[in-house]
Parts: sequence; structure tokens; C-alpha cells
Amino acid sequence: MKENNKILQLIYVAWRERWSDSQWGINIKKVLPRGVSGDVYNLADCLMQQALIGSTANPLVLNYLKHSLCAHLVSHGAVLRCIAKYDKLERVYCITSLLEFLVGIVDGVTCRIKSEEAVLPGAVVQLVYWLLQIFARTVQHYELYGEISAEQSYMLDQTCAVIDRISQHQFMLSMLYVGCHEEFECHGKIRDKYATIKGSLTNSNFTLSSPGVEQQLQQFAYIDVTHLDLQPLNVLPAEKISYCVQPLLAVEVLLIPCKETSYYVAELQMLQRLKRYTNTRLFYEIIRAGFLTLSNVADTSPDTMWGAFMFFKMPHIIKQLHALQRVPGEQPPPADYIPELVEALELLIQDNLLLDYMDTKCSCNMIEFLLNDWTKQQLVNDVHVKKFASQREASSLLLKKCDNGQQTPSNIIFIKRAEVPLSGVLKTLCTNKVQDMVNVLCQVPVGNSFELILSVATVDGRLKTFVSRLIQCNENSKPVPAELGKLNGTRSTLFDVSFLMLTSIVQTYGSDVVLSDRGDSFFEKWVRECMVERNKLKNPRQILALCDDSMVDELLLSLSKPEAAQLKPCTLSWQETCLNLPGVLHHVLIAWEQETLSSADVKSILDNIKRRLFSFSVCATSFLCAYMYSVRETELLKPLNMIQQFLAPLTSEELSSQEYAKERLALSYPIIRKMQHDVHPAPSTKSRLISHSPLIEQFREVWKTVAEAGHLPVRAAQTLESLLLAGGAAWLATQLVEQLLTCKYIRDMSKAMDIVFAVMHLDIEKSTEALLQYVVPPLMLRRQGEDINEPQSLVLARLCVYCVISCLETRSAAASSSLKKRSRSHDEEEQASNVAKVRKVIGDGSENSNDFTDNAAAGLAGGPRLASPSSTEVRATPLSLKEPLQSSIQHIFGVFVQFVSGDELSPKAVFVYQFISLLVECGGERVAPVLRLLPANLVQQLLKVLPTEDIRVGLISRLYDLRVPGGRQAAVSDLCLWRNMQMARHSIHL
Repeated sequence: MKENNKILQLIYVAWRERWSDSQWGINIKKVLPRGVSGDVYNLADCLMQQALIGSTANPLVLNYLKHSLCAHLVSHGAVLRCIAKYDKLERVYCITSLLEFLVGIVDGVTCRIKSEEAVLPGAVVQLVYWLLQIFARTVQHYELYGEISAEQSYMLDQTCAVIDRISQHQFMLSMLYVGCHEEFECHGKIRDKYATIKGSLTNSNFTLSSPGVEQQLQQFAYIDVTHLDLQPLNVLPAEKISYCVQPLLAVEVLLIPCKETSYYVAELQMLQRLKRYTNTRLFYEIIRAGFLTLSNVADTSPDTMWGAFMFFKMPHIIKQLHALQRVPGEQPPPADYIPELVEALELLIQDNLLLDYMDTKCSCNMIEFLLNDWTKQQLVNDVHVKKFASQREASSLLLKKCDNGQQTPSNIIFIKRAEVPLSGVLKTLCTNKVQDMVNVLCQVPVGNSFELILSVATVDGRLKTFVSRLIQCNENSKPVPAELGKLNGTRSTLFDVSFLMLTSIVQTYGSDVVLSDRGDSFFEKWVRECMVERNKLKNPRQILALCDDSMVDELLLSLSKPEAAQLKPCTLSWQETCLNLPGVLHHVLIAWEQETLSSADVKSILDNIKRRLFSFSVCATSFLCAYMYSVRETELLKPLNMIQQFLAPLTSEELSSQEYAKERLALSYPIIRKMQHDVHPAPSTKSRLISHSPLIEQFREVWKTVAEAGHLPVRAAQTLESLLLAGGAAWLATQLVEQLLTCKYIRDMSKAMDIVFAVMHLDIEKSTEALLQYVVPPLMLRRQGEDINEPQSLVLARLCVYCVISCLETRSAAASSSLKKRSRSHDEEEQASNVAKVRKVIGDGSENSNDFTDNAAAGLAGGPRLASPSSTEVRATPLSLKEPLQSSIQHIFGVFVQFVSGDELSPKAVFVYQFISLLVECGGERVAPVLRLLPANLVQQLLKVLPTEDIRVGLISRLYDLRVPGGRQAAVSDLCLWRNMQMARHSIHL
């Protein structure tokens, strides 16, 4: 209080003696303790009270206040807060003086010390409310009396001038935005006062001298981060076609084709946000991606899968995308078609080359064929079908004439027809009629019907239903003790065909995808304990431990006796035979090695196994493959010969002796070949990976194919996945980035980046971890200034940000446990190279535990992949990051701190700015968990290093969570540093 009294006395003396500003500055510093701000002693309050004692303001005291402000004796926050506290709004002359004073100081508002930073945001909010009070009072006066005085009019003009200065001042707007998160009550009053002003202006028809002030008041009332400047970096070059949608869909359909629709919708929505596509453009790219992929696959499994995807999955994706992006309150769209889809088809119909090729491949008007199905789902109507079909009619007729009927129909034509047989099969499997089930299931393997039905079930979301009913059918086919004759043979056929179908499905998709972890059926137990899957090795000793010695002896005796060829009944059930065959084969192998059994005896035993049930051949092959994993390469010949015996053709008499033997044999052969190929691929196999050339050469070969095609063929996607498994995520990410940096033109770099981003979705978590931890940091350290400069630096930063956002938006692990990354056998040749590597790791003996082999397989697989939850969920950003993303982000941010620790500008510092800016620009609120990991001093150090004005208040305000005090404090600190550096640079320029 002693200093306060001295300050008041000094003000009286200064006013009485009419001191100049400099005299006031000299004498007030004698009163204030050295190094102490006048805010501690309420210097601004004292001066303001003395300046506004009368009906008019004292200009001399106001000058003292302005001088104190310029001399940093008081803070801008304290002065603004004092002005906002003045509530005698009826004193027009005092208010006008304060407004004139504000016009002179608004442009220089800043903070100099930490203590001032806590005051300024709230002071700006209170000041804005004070200005709205003056504005509202004046407008209401005009509403009541129909006129205002000249003094009031001048006061209103000055109010508008201050409002205009603040609205043009980005730093003041940023302080207002931060302050509104702190002063909730005052911010609510601002909105209420704005509503009052708006109503008064409407009722009174008052004409403002500043036409834009009403919009500026609305900006204050509803201040948002979008009102703050942000230097855009995600400026994408104009592209006629996208190079990202097709590769991304190719990878996702390749990995787990049975993903639910919501997964694809979330993935495409993420891509739409990143690339800023309209619905029309997105729909066009989706349909074009389907045609483009179908155009370069043969009539094999990928062909049927992609055809099924286009017919059964794509319509649901488009409908969900359309429904999710409808704006509430807008006019409802037509019921029988989607306007954006029709516009997308207008774009697609112009791609004559692609459509001509598809018409030739499928021997039909593909557009008409596709749209006829889509009319039933109300995506388009009959008018559109006729319109687009007529536009393609002339080309289709010309292509048919050139073809002369020599082209065989594609599988794509038959895919739609497979929906009815699938429904029939599922319906029949619900019955208890054994003969009906046998008849239906044994008709499925004819031709490629099983493949077609499986593709439809996969993309239509009925794969698990199909599998569960097959398992139930397999369980119900257990032999009945009193049942003999034909009925018992029918049951054995039902067991055999259901077992073979289930094994084929597990080989195709992986047990993690199609089977439950705790299933207690015989087949599920057999898969878990005995079946050899790719990247899921089994220890042969543990398989043998499941065998019962007495059953093995009985089975061995039955198979080795000559009368076994006449299918002499055995007391063992089919399930017991499957579990005990490994024991029989182990005894046979040992006896053969010791020459106790001749080759003819072994052949006889194996033939007897195959003649009983074809599923027994599969069980035997699975054990032999597990056995081959654990022995030396010199010991592979005998088990290989045994497997080859199971692949030997049967005579016509043997085929006719069993019901549907030909169909079941056709199912068993591919299963046995796949199991054998995973362990010991044939030397004559033509593959990019089974070769003596290094992985890098194989990668360059496939990348050359991708670059020339301009999209990602299915074959190339399969090869890249095999390279990922063989070389690891870090190696593949390094090679992809190297290819990206070799591009010289922005257009080529953007194209390559889109494809690289899609390829990384082969395992987006591992790829993102590798990119942030093992690829980018050493790359920036070693090669900055060479090829890591503009625009390569920006494209690399964009790739990193895209991967982080995609990885961030994946589903939670609990929701995704239902669908893990499948272990496919779609391309046997390209996935066999890992087998030899695993065998070398395991060693020569069979003492290795199952845990070890499971760990080795999991390491090759790169861990499980997050996948789809229920279709009712939408992809949401988690509140916190999970591993490995969190540790990767922390690592790269730690590297960034080192990059900007110096005092000079470098490409490394520019990359840090680009990464952070793109992260904010592309991710928005979704990257909040990532931004929480920003080191405390990173932004401030970056502000000191970058001499340009690229960093703006919009970027800084988006980096922090303003709902918490710590976030607001960090934001204000960075904003004030930015402001002071901007002012310093401006003064240098002056």
C-alpha cells in the first residue's frame, strides 16, 4: 500500500505540474522497485481512475498510461482489463477517449514476461464484451428513439474501428480464441449480446457506417480455430485420376477380403478427407478401381474375389458413404438413385479404353451388366441404365464382331449367379437330412463353383456362417454305432467332404479369420493342434503326443493287412483315425529308414489310407509337413515321396467304388499340394522370390511393373506382401521411400507417394513404426541438402503424416480381434521362400517347442493386423495412442528436438515444420492424441530457427488442447513468442 500511495501522489504532482511523458517515465521508475512491473502495484488501475474522474477523460493522464505501456512499466493485459472494467457507459466522452486510446495501442498488443501471459487472453475476452456492450447500447438507443447524437455516432464509429482492428489482428484473435476456453461465462455473455445487437439492427433498420462490422461481431461471438490463419501445405497437384484408391483397395481386398463394409467405408472416408474428394469423385475412383483391378487378373481366385467385391460389397460401400455424408436438414435425395453416383458414372463412361477392355474380357456390355444389378439396390434407376448402356452399345457391338465368338465367358459373368447356390447350400446345411447335405456339398466342387460360392460368401459377409454350418455338419456326421451299410457310407462321405471344404477355407483365409479361438468342435481342435498353416508351424512331437498307442497299433495293423484294401471296417471312428494317423506314419517312417519296410509296403499302407477317406490323406500330409520342418534337408526325400503318393491318381474302379469320390478327390489334391509347397516348393517353380537374386532386385522388378502400369496389379501386391514378410517392414519401407525420392517432378512424386502409401497398408502399423523410427531419421541426417530438399522433403513429410493418420484411425484391438491378418495361400510360388528360412532357424532336430515355432511364424507375419468390428461402429480416434504408434511418435519427436536444437536454418528444421503443419492440417482434431506427445520446447525452438513467416497463429493454436490449463498456457506462451519475433522482424525491416 505504501507504493500505491506514492503512485497516487506522483500522479497528482505530474498532473498539477503538467509533466511531459519523459518526466513521468523518469519519476515513476523512482517509485517502482527495480525489476518489478507496475502491474504488481496496479499502476494501470491508478492511472485509469485518475484519467476518468470527470465527465471527460484527462488526456494528460492517458498519455502517462500510454507511455508506461510503451516503457513496459505495465502490461497490455492489465491495461485492457482496466478498460474493460469501466462500466459508466453513459459517459460518451470518456468512452470515446478510451476507444481512441485503444485504436492507438491494439496493433502493438503483446506479452513480455510469463506473468503477463496468464492475464492477456481473459483481458481480450472482457474487452470484446465491453465493446459489444457499447455497440448494443448505441443501437438500442436508436431502436427506441429513432436517432442518435453526433457524439454517439462518433463513438459508434470508433467502436467499429476498434472492432475492425481486432478482427484484422491475428494475434488478438488467437488470444480471444484461447480466452474463450477459459472465460466461459464471459464468452456466453458475448454471444447473448451479439444476439441482442442482431435483433436491434433488424428491428430498427439501422445502417452502419462500416458494412462488415456485423460479420466481425459474429466472428467474435462464434470464434473458431478456422478464423485463424494457417499456411496450407497439403496443396495437392491437380490430378485427373487418383493413384491411391485402386492400390489401397487392392491391398485391403488382398489381405482380408471378408472385412465388413464399415471397414472399407472408414478407410475411404479417411482417404477422402486427406485428398479432399467430393462424393462424385470418390465414387468414380471406387468403381474405376474395381474395373482396373479386374482388367489385369486372370480367371482365378483373385478374379472371382474382385468380381464378387464389385457386385456384392461395392454397392453397400457406396450406399453407406452416401448415407454418412448427408447433411442434416438438407433436401432428401431421390429414393431410386444416388445423384453423385450418376455423376460418377458420367465420368467413368468417358474412359473408353478401360471399358472396351472390360467388355472384351467379359464378352458383354459390362456397364449394363453391372447397373442392371445396381437398380435392384436403388443405386441407379432404369433410365440411367438405358442411358449408359446406349452410350456403350456401339462399342460393345463392334467388339463382339471383332471377337467372332471366340472369347470364352469370364468368371465375372457367373459370380452373380453364385449367390443363389450359396443361399441353397446354407439352407440345406440347416437341415438334418444327411443324404441331401451330401448331394448338395458334393455338387459344389464341380468346375469352379466352390471358388465362386466362397468368393460370394467372403465379400457378402456370410463366410463365417458358411464355416459354422460346415463345422456343425461335420460334427453331426459322426458314425452311429448301430448304423451300417449305405447310411454309414453316406455319413462318412458327409464327414469327408465337409472336412475337406473346411480345410480348404482355412488354408485360404487362415484359422484366425474363420475359426473362433475357443471352438470345441473336432475340426477346430484338429486345426489348432495338428494342421500345418503358413506361418503357423506345428511341432511334430506335440502332434505325436496326442496319439493313443493302442489306437495307433490297431490302425497300423488294419492298414498294413492285405484285406484292408477291401475296406475292412475298423473299430476306430473317423475322428480317432485323423488324430492317430501321425503315429502310424511315424512308425512307417522309422521302419522305412531302418529298411524294415520296403517301398512297396509303404506304398500299400499309403494307398489304403487314401482309399478309406480323402480327409485321411490331408491329415497324414499335415503331419508329414510338420515332420519335414524339423529334419535335415537330406532327410526330406522319404516324407516327400509319401506325400507324392497321396497325389497319385486313382483308377476308375477305385473312383466308382465310393460315393462322389471324384469330387472329393478334386478337393483334396489342392490342399495337399499347398501344404507340401509351403514346406518344400518344387525346384521348377517360377517365382520372383524363389530365386538366387537379392530381394532388392526382385523389388525393383515389381516396382518397375507398378510404375509402368500406373496402378497396383494384384500380382504385384502379392509379391510386395511376400517381400514384406521376407525382408521386414523396415527394409520394405526403406526401398519404397528410396523409389519415392528418385522422382524429379512433383507430379511423379505425388503419384509414387500415393502408391507407396497404399502399399504400406500391407501392415500399416509396422510400416509406420519403421518409417518413423528406422527410415526417416537416418535419411534426414545422412542426406539433407542432397535429394532431401524441396519438394522431396514435403512429399516425405506428407507420406509420414498420412501413415500416422491411417494408423491412428485403425480400430481398437478388442474390436478387431475377430478378424486378424490372414495367412493366405493365394499364390503358392511367391510365398515359399520363407519356408526354407524358417527351417534353417529351427535347426536339424525336432526338439524345438511349439512356442518357438509359433514365435518365429508370428515374427514373419509381422504381427496381427487390426481389422473390422461390427458394422454398426464407425472409425473413431482413440483417446490415447497404443503401441507401437506411441513409441514411434515419441521417437520421431525426440529426433525433431535435435533437428531444431541449433541456431541455423537447415532442411531438417524445414522438415520438422512440414511434418507438424501437415499433421495439423490433414488430421484436425483426430490427431489430438499425437499432439499431446509434442515436447514442451519443440515449437518455441522451431520458431527461433525458422526465419520465414510460414508458422502462423492458426498452426500454434491447433497444437494444444485448450480445454485444459496446461494446453492454454503452452499455447499462449508460443503465441506470445511468435508475436514478439514478428514484431522484432518488423522493426528490423523498418
